[in-house]
Amino acid sequence: MTIPALDIDFELKERVMDEAPIGITISDANREDNPIVYVNDAFERLTGYSRGEVLGRNCQFLHGEDTDPETVTQLRKAIDDEEPVTVELVNYRADGERFWNEVTVTPIRNQVGDVTHFAGFQSDVTACREAEFKTQQRKEDLERLVSRINGLMQDVTETLMRATSREENEREVAERIVDTDSYVFAWFGEPDTVAGTIVPSSWAGEGSAEGVSIDLDAEDPTAKAFASRSIQVTADIEETVCAERIPDARSMAAVPIAYGETAYGVLSVYADDPNTFDEHERIVIETLGRTIGTAINAAQSRRTLTADNIAELEFEICDRDLFFVDLSAQCNCQIEYRGSVYRSGGSFSMFFSTNVPLSDLSDCMADHPDVEDITLVSGADAGLFEFEISGGSIVSELAERGAKTQFITAESGTGHLGIEVATDAAPRTISEWLTETYADTELTAYRERERPPTTKREFIEDLENNLTDRQLTALQRAYLSGYYESNRTTSGEELAASMGISRSTFHQHLRAAEQKLIGEFFDR
Repeated sequence: MTIPALDIDFELKERVMDEAPIGITISDANREDNPIVYVNDAFERLTGYSRGEVLGRNCQFLHGEDTDPETVTQLRKAIDDEEPVTVELVNYRADGERFWNEVTVTPIRNQVGDVTHFAGFQSDVTACREAEFKTQQRKEDLERLVSRINGLMQDVTETLMRATSREENEREVAERIVDTDSYVFAWFGEPDTVAGTIVPSSWAGEGSAEGVSIDLDAEDPTAKAFASRSIQVTADIEETVCAERIPDARSMAAVPIAYGETAYGVLSVYADDPNTFDEHERIVIETLGRTIGTAINAAQSRRTLTADNIAELEFEICDRDLFFVDLSAQCNCQIEYRGSVYRSGGSFSMFFSTNVPLSDLSDCMADHPDVEDITLVSGADAGLFEFEISGGSIVSELAERGAKTQFITAESGTGHLGIEVATDAAPRTISEWLTETYADTELTAYRERERPPTTKREFIEDLENNLTDRQLTALQRAYLSGYYESNRTTSGEELAASMGISRSTFHQHLRAAEQKLIGEFFDR
C-alpha cells in the first residue's frame, strides 16, 4: 500500500522550524557576504540576540577572542565549495558569555542545482566539551602524578638504600623533598613517650624546627597525624606550632611514618601555596610516608640480624588473647615454643611442646579465634604439636618490628617472652607496643650484649635460602620431634603423615635438606 505524500504548506514548515529545539538560520547565497535572512526562536534563545539584531548580518558576529581561526577557515572553505560541513567552535552570546557551538551548514539548491541559500543548525555542546576537557585533564593529571610519584619514590628509595643510619635516612630524604618545586620545608618528628611529645629529629629547607615540641594530644596536624595514623592537611598555617619558624609556608601536610601497626614518627611537609595539597598531592605524601616507614622497618630488621650490640628483653604476659597463655590456663599445663614456619598461601604455623593430649588441646582451643587447626607432630598422644594460626602471630608481629623471638613459655595462665633486638633499633618502642597491645604485660628484664662475629642467624638464613618449603618443614619437624635422637619415639611414617605426604616423599625431602645442611656447614 502506497501512502500518498502530504502537501504541507509553507506556513506549517515555517512553524516547524520556529519551534525546533535547535538553532536554525537561513542565509542568502546570492547576496553579498551571505547575510542571514531567517532565524528561529531557538537561535534567539541560544545566542541571546533578537531577530532584528541578526537579520542581514553574516554569522561571523558570533565569533570572538577564543574562536579558533583554523576551524573558521574550514567552515568558510566548505561554504565556498558549496559542500555540507559540521564543526565545533567557540561562539559568544549577546552578553559576552562564551559557549561551544556545534554548527552544521548545508547548501540549499534550486531545481537546476544552483545553490541559493545555506541552512545552518546550531547546538550548544558546552557541557559535552567541558566533560571531555575534564576527562582529558584528569588523565593528564594522573599521568603527571604517576610520573612524579615514580621519580620522587625512586630518588627517596635510592637515598634510603645508601644511608647507613635512620638519622641519615631522614636528613637526606628531607633534603630531597624540599628540592621539589612544590615544597619549602620538611621535618621528621619522633615520639618521646616519656615526655608525651613529638620532637624533631631532622629537617631541611628555609626555616628551622630547632626546639619544637608538640604534645601528643595537641590539635596540631603533626600530633593528629601520629595519633590517627592518617594524613592531616591544613592551610591555616598560623594555627600550627611551626608557623613562625617557616616564613614562606602557606599550607602543610603531616603523614605518619609507619609500617603495619607501628608508627615510627611523623613527616611534616610545607608548601608556599595554600592549595598545594589537593587530592593528587596527598597521594604523593601518603606514598612517601609508607615508603619511608617500610625502609625504616627493613633497616631495623637488618640491624637486628647484623648488629654488634644486642638488647635482650624479657616480658611476663597474662593476656589470654594469646592462645598459648589461654591454653596453659585452661589445661593448667606448661607449654614451650619450639619454632615457627610460614606456609604457602601466607598461613603461619607455630610449634609447641606440652604433655597435654591432642584431644584436650583441641577441646580447649575449639573457640579460640587465632587457632585454625592443631596437629600432633611427634609422640604417642602428647609431645610436639603444630598450631596453624589464622592471620598474624606475636612472633611475626615482632619480626616486622625488627625483633627476633628467643623463647616463649606459658604455665597456668602466665606467659614468658624473650626477644632480641639491636640496641639502636628502638627497643623501647617495641616494649611499648607489647605492653599496649597485650593486657597485663610487664617488662621483667633488659640486658645488652655483643654479638659474636659470625652469627647463628646468618648461617640459618643462608641455609633457609637454599631449602624448599617442604625440605625445611621436613628437617624442622624431624629435629623438633626428636627423630635424630638414639631413642626416638617418632617414625618417618608419622612425620610424613603429619605433613600429608607419603613416607618415601618425606624421606626424599629430608635427605635433600640434610645434604644442603651438611654442604652449607663444610662450605663455611
